[in-house]
Amino acid sequence: MGRKIIPSAAEVREYLEKEDAARKACIKNGESYVITGSKFPGENIWRSKITLPLLEAAENVGASKEEIWELCRKIAQTTHAPVTKKEYLRMAPFAQKEKTVDAVLKLLETYIPPFEQDYWLDFDIAGYYYCIALISLSDYRKEDCQKQLRETTKLFIERDTECKRISVLMRNMKVLEPLRPSLKTFLECIEQKMETTLVEE
Repeated sequence: MGRKIIPSAAEVREYLEKEDAARKACIKNGESYVITGSKFPGENIWRSKITLPLLEAAENVGASKEEIWELCRKIAQTTHAPVTKKEYLRMAPFAQKEKTVDAVLKLLETYIPPFEQDYWLDFDIAGYYYCIALISLSDYRKEDCQKQLRETTKLFIERDTECKRISVLMRNMKVLEPLRPSLKTFLECIEQKMETTLVEE
């Protein structure tokens, strides 16, 4: 099956809906749903859970799909949230692209971890934390990026009551704080939350 190299959000949405319909039909009919290799180049990017939300955010802010597709491609190549400084710095080139930053900020307004669920099966954990890394490294719209990081930190402190998930956000602040001293405030808030939680337990 041929595909345009860079799809629109509508095209990715249609593809995902067809894939989901095929899977559900197999289950309904008692058939095995076989996961095959890529049927066309870049299918893994189409399937990445954060690709569609990023494309939608890009369209919302007027970013070119070519520009945001590069970010989607990079995220689709990852298998876990960033851990090392080298992995965090994968986002540095994207943090310099103004429209990409606009799109990621727009994404993070509504792309929020489902804290009420034990398993974040339909949430792109790796993609989410790479987006957090991206705005942590951005000099463009710095106040807006700081505001989003502040709100994200507050959200985790309020909703991750047992501190089961906040450590990955803390790692973002800890690894990047030497490069971005402004992250120290968020790091201290998270550390205080974790210390308080440990004392209560």
